[in-house]
Amino acid sequence: MLIDSNIIIYAINESSPKHKLAQEFIIKNRNRISIAHQNIFETLRILTHPKYPNPMIINDAIKSVEKICDALNIIYPQLETHALTLKIVKKYELKSNQIFDAYLFATMLSNQIQEIVTDNEKDFKKFEGIQIINPFKI
Repeated sequence: MLIDSNIIIYAINESSPKHKLAQEFIIKNRNRISIAHQNIFETLRILTHPKYPNPMIINDAIKSVEKICDALNIIYPQLETHALTLKIVKKYELKSNQIFDAYLFATMLSNQIQEIVTDNEKDFKKFEGIQIINPFKI
């Protein structure tokens, strides 16, 4: 299963009411969870963004993300991922930020992953062939 950026952010952000549950889910499932390279950089972007509550210093954010990455399998786009992304964008008539969801979905499929762990269920409900797991609704 692939873990989405929002779950990683909750696991790092100690002031989030979802912090403990996110950490527990990752620890309990770490042998089954993968993280995409895209999620690594999305997480760093959010954690250090000036509009984020208490933005982190980049070195602290990197250390936090690296701890999670060290415990998980990192997946990368395959040769077919970009072409698959374009097919998905056309099929679902996506635009704007939805293109990044399509890219993550294509990265999942090209790595034979059919499950995503996310709190943003609506972002992925449109895609056929994946199971959405929300650790806060289990």
